[in-house]
Amino acid sequence: MLTRSEVVVSKSHYNEIANKYKLTKRERQLGFLKLAGFSNYRITQCYGISVMTVKKHFTHIYEKMFVHGRKEFVQLFEEEIKIV
Repeated sequence: MLTRSEVVVSKSHYNEIANKYKLTKRERQLGFLKLAGFSNYRITQCYGISVMTVKKHFTHIYEKMFVHGRKEFVQLFEEEIKIV
């Protein structure tokens, strides 16, 4: 069962959307995990980076994608998936 923060998207489809918004390689990596339902803390464990670094990456991701937070980030991908 999917949680409210999980979106099922293939890696290639995700990268198409991420490229559209000019996300960096690291931003793509972290964004994909966020869509899979990972918490910021769990992402820090995967990449060995601090929570503040993860938050800073998501600040940049949200700015590039013109969203205000995780909920809008997830919604944007849900909408993009329906369009394609």
